[in-house]
Amino acid sequence: MSGLIWIVVIAVILAVCCGGGKKKTGSQGKPVRIDHPHYYDEDDHECSVCGARFRGKGMTCPKCGARFTGTKEDDEEFIEEMVVWDDDDD
Repeated sequence: MSGLIWIVVIAVILAVCCGGGKKKTGSQGKPVRIDHPHYYDEDDHECSVCGARFRGKGMTCPKCGARFTGTKEDDEEFIEEMVVWDDDDD
């Protein structure tokens, strides 16, 4: 039984160390504002440091205060919405 507890403890430690703090940063590892355009809704933005989503186009995260050094566009949601919207027309 104690062997199982050690396996669980090690698994938790590995999960926290390796995958828990996944950050999306720019090519130099600097904070960027990730712009998410939408097909029929208002565009929103994401902080590459804390992952917060927000509407304003400011260059500072409203949640964690990170100062963005640039922007990056992620149009994945736009494409998904466009496909759904176009499928509704059929």
